[in-house]
Amino acid sequence: MTAGQLPELLAIADRHLADDLFEPFRHYPALPADRPRWQTAWRTRLERLAADPQVQILASDAVILAVRDSDWDRSHFGFGMATLHVLLAAAVPNLERQLVELLPACLELLRRRDVRFVSTRVHGDHLRVVNTFEDHGFRYVDNVIWPVASTDRLTQVMDPRVRRLTETDLPRVLELAQKWAYPRGHLYCNSGFEKAKVDAMYGKWLLTAWQTNAPIAVIEEAGRVEGFFQFSVEPIDQTPLGHRYGHMRLCVLNGEVRGRGLGQALFASTMVLMAQMGASHVDSGYSTKNHVSARLHGRNGFVSTHEEVTLHRWLT
Repeated sequence: MTAGQLPELLAIADRHLADDLFEPFRHYPALPADRPRWQTAWRTRLERLAADPQVQILASDAVILAVRDSDWDRSHFGFGMATLHVLLAAAVPNLERQLVELLPACLELLRRRDVRFVSTRVHGDHLRVVNTFEDHGFRYVDNVIWPVASTDRLTQVMDPRVRRLTETDLPRVLELAQKWAYPRGHLYCNSGFEKAKVDAMYGKWLLTAWQTNAPIAVIEEAGRVEGFFQFSVEPIDQTPLGHRYGHMRLCVLNGEVRGRGLGQALFASTMVLMAQMGASHVDSGYSTKNHVSARLHGRNGFVSTHEEVTLHRWLT
């Protein structure tokens, strides 16, 4: 069935969510509650997506999919792009059949909205979903690790070279974003995207973050900004977990100054900054191909909670 009504979707969740081993927040640190807080976080996310006019939700007896057609991406890349969220895929005997019934309807919906490209991330252990998507033309791109760290053991001392971004820094950090973003990000790995467009995307992304007052840290050396870290504190989907979370979003360092310890200084000081803003925990995400990032996360006390597989499909 197609279900756009929130009560119907919540009824599906009431039947299956408690047994869902693939919900990302299930293994996040959370305060005790009568109902497991990860389930409340799931419902919060569903309510947010259901209220988004760019989102369409399709559901069956044990599966809920949400597709978001992004105006931001369409305006930048010049064609329709969408993200497919697997909100629930219960481990019922006929899961594959339910997915096979929903996926064509989902893709046809996107075609009617002139979407040419769709990406999704699926829990790495949910191979029944991954394999069904592969059978329907989705192709593997990368794996992303999602780790969490507590801030209770931080020194609370920031490196003196690290501070908050000011407007005068903006031209420099936009330059860094467009030149030195991680070159194996999932869009870079897809030959259907022009590299220059993806480069420019990071600059546009950072400018949007600045214009919406998202916090951004920078690191200087010899009076010149050489890197930045865009982050957030208390993302709305994580608020129900009870702990106040910081979330690491985009870290970029000038490749010409690597090896001097600036990356570690920026990474650790950004965690301190988040703690000063009230975050008791920090979560992040990094590609398994990004070994520099993996070392930074391990060095700073992060512990993996789950892994997701990134899949792409072009629509013709």
